[in-house]
Amino acid sequence: MSGDGLLILALAALAIYAGIHWERARRTVTDLRNGRRRVATLRQAAARERSHVVVIAAVMGLAFFLAVKYG
Repeated sequence: MSGDGLLILALAALAIYAGIHWERARRTVTDLRNGRRRVATLRQAAARERSHVVVIAAVMGLAFFLAVKYG
């Protein structure tokens, strides 16, 4: 497999991983709005998922930049 094919597969896997965390963060925020029980736990979970999404987005941006520049 060429380097370009491997890079495309890696970007696809990263996009799927980002989508999973994005959905978890969205669901956690929705749960936080709907149910006021377990508020502290849900807030912590929402903050954790948001931070994961930010890190994943930064890595995706870097990977896309490298793919465009060197691909």
